[in-house]
Amino acid sequence: MRRRGGTGQWPTWFAGRTRVQRGGMAVRSRHVLRMTILTLVIILIASACGGGGGGGTGTGGQGGNPVKGGTLRIYNQDDVDFLDTALGYYTVTLALQRTFARTLYSWDINKTGDAHSIPVPDLADGEAKISGNNTVFAFKLRSGVGWAPPATGDVTADDLVYAVERLFDKTNPSPGQSYALLIKGAAEFASGKAKSISGIAVNGDTITFTLNKPAPDFLSIMSLPFFAPVPRAYASKFKVGPDYGKHIVGSGPYTLKSYTPEKSIALVRNTNWDPATDQLRKAWVDAIEMRIGLEPEAIQQAIERGDADFSLDAQPPNASLQRLSTDPQLKARFAVETTGCIRYFTLGTNKGAGAISDVRVRQAVNYAIDKIAIQRVRGGPLAGDPASTILTPPLLGYQKYDLYPSPNSKGDPAKAKQLLAEAGYPNGLTLTYVGPDSGQGAQVNVAVQASLARAGIKLKMTTLAGSKVYTDSLGLPAKRAQHQIGQAAWCFDYPGDGTRSFMVPLIDGRSIQPANNSNYSEYNNPAVNAKIDQALAEGDRDKRAALWAEIDRQAMQDAVWAPFLYDKTQLFWSARLRNWKFTSWGANPELPALWIDQSS
Repeated sequence: MRRRGGTGQWPTWFAGRTRVQRGGMAVRSRHVLRMTILTLVIILIASACGGGGGGGTGTGGQGGNPVKGGTLRIYNQDDVDFLDTALGYYTVTLALQRTFARTLYSWDINKTGDAHSIPVPDLADGEAKISGNNTVFAFKLRSGVGWAPPATGDVTADDLVYAVERLFDKTNPSPGQSYALLIKGAAEFASGKAKSISGIAVNGDTITFTLNKPAPDFLSIMSLPFFAPVPRAYASKFKVGPDYGKHIVGSGPYTLKSYTPEKSIALVRNTNWDPATDQLRKAWVDAIEMRIGLEPEAIQQAIERGDADFSLDAQPPNASLQRLSTDPQLKARFAVETTGCIRYFTLGTNKGAGAISDVRVRQAVNYAIDKIAIQRVRGGPLAGDPASTILTPPLLGYQKYDLYPSPNSKGDPAKAKQLLAEAGYPNGLTLTYVGPDSGQGAQVNVAVQASLARAGIKLKMTTLAGSKVYTDSLGLPAKRAQHQIGQAAWCFDYPGDGTRSFMVPLIDGRSIQPANNSNYSEYNNPAVNAKIDQALAEGDRDKRAALWAEIDRQAMQDAVWAPFLYDKTQLFWSARLRNWKFTSWGANPELPALWIDQSS
């Protein structure tokens, strides 16, 4: 799960699972719209704002012929987590890394729809050679990809080997280890039993990865910045993490000029970058500067004045939404995009969780919830669409269905009462619940409590601060009696084949851990576990999608969750920017595609 920095970052303990967008549940959330303007804003935004989550989306500032030059000015509320590609996991970080860290495969911003979720060669010189069982992947490295000074020379296969080795640093272990451990010999290297990773072989300009088991999504995994090359001769002088993050060098069109934590980041052109070697990044601007530590209101004002171009972590303030969505000039620079993240209530399935372990009770909860009331407290349709599945629209295997339908998604208390009676609770029951103690998450607590009360379900509520919802409750199976129902959220690591990053940690019963557990419902269905293995190994993309869809539907038949919202995010940019494109790979604009209209 990838976290998002800023006003809506997800909990920092969510390492190794998803990428996260604005408006996160557990830390600082944006203010809820005042009810007096909410309905009007909903109607206006629904009609005025585009967005979709694929490549190339954007509604304004697209005209003219691209020109090189100028400086992108980004104003942020919060800092990145780590610039070092071994550790960086905020989507803010990913947006910046796209400019300086190339990978064997990556995304093509000019492709749209499903095609945007399929990675293409980047550092790889042509398509990878893949064994029939998807366990061996050989990549020929593109020549002439120069490291930015003070590093010297071109990117080599050994730089890719070193990148993987750094993920197992003892002081700052990487959240990318879960992917690296797919490589044969990585576990032995991590434990110190081996001095090298046996599953990585280098022969001249070709690097070959041999995996422990089939992984048809390995090309998508190779697109993650964890696997971006790192120049061994130069970077080995620095410690993994913040130390190298202040001295990081680029293999892409830009490189780090300076980084003052909590204050600023400056990127300049990599003088050794050859555009002939890079088909994915146009790199129109000369420099990228990011100021850190501003409040959303100040950021919005700066963008409208023309002092800033956009923010990577602050949404437009709620008070500005009506104006942005109706003003003829401003609405062309305002968009609402699908992030691919989901918000849901996890429902306990373990017998030790009590009444909630009865599938009829869990199904009753699904029927009882008024998703529109919850959507409303989170900001209305601009915050997301009512959810009914495990997977989200950008993921392979997503199919639109609703096993627990109700009129206008407002809940069906009568059906819920019927199921409760069948389960032996004709007079209703009380269930325990855990959720956040502030922000929009707290508003959701109130809304769901009212929803369930209509069906005779009372909640014994526990509220916790920030990430403690997870670290002190949901992530601890021993506390299952405290969280028969729990408010949670999740995002993928990459679109398309990123289904792995949902199903394995959240649905596979073998992923249940005594602490830092992500399968909060403790769902352990042997048939589903086996089908997950089958999907992970299936080489045919369409068949893989069908398997994931079957798993999704089975989990919802077992009512392991009560999903309530497919997340969206809102963005606004300056009048001088052109070629604004949003990518579902990072839930942010594509920085190398942007160019500046010098006449604006």
